[in-house]
Amino acid sequence: MNAARRALATAVVFLVAATLKGSPYEGQPASGQGPGVTPEQVAPFMGTWVIQMTNPAGARETVRISQKNGVVAASVQLGKFPPSEATGMVSDGDMLVLTTTRRENGQPIWVVMSLTIDGDTMKVAQMLERSETIKRGTGAKQQD
Repeated sequence: MNAARRALATAVVFLVAATLKGSPYEGQPASGQGPGVTPEQVAPFMGTWVIQMTNPAGARETVRISQKNGVVAASVQLGKFPPSEATGMVSDGDMLVLTTTRRENGQPIWVVMSLTIDGDTMKVAQMLERSETIKRGTGAKQQD
């Protein structure tokens, strides 16, 4: 299975599971969401990445992956909106999958993002609840 199909399959599994039974981390702070993800597993993803989205054209996401005392945390920020803390995180080989929620038209929606690293570039594929398209983008790690 190629990387794009694997990312889509993983995202769909997370989205369906979350829709059917809710996240086991719902309502918990992001620092409590990654007991199975170690800093070593996600080392290539660590840092702040600015992603230029191709769908919708011109949109910008900021992905932040960090660790404190061995606990990995992540957030995603759309444009100038406040960041959304990741509520779930899974490392699958060379891919990191994040789940979070956003608000659309005043209602919370699930967001599932798959992240891969290709050289100095992060590639993002994002699924939003109630959307039929996969939103994609690429970006670079920012200097601290």
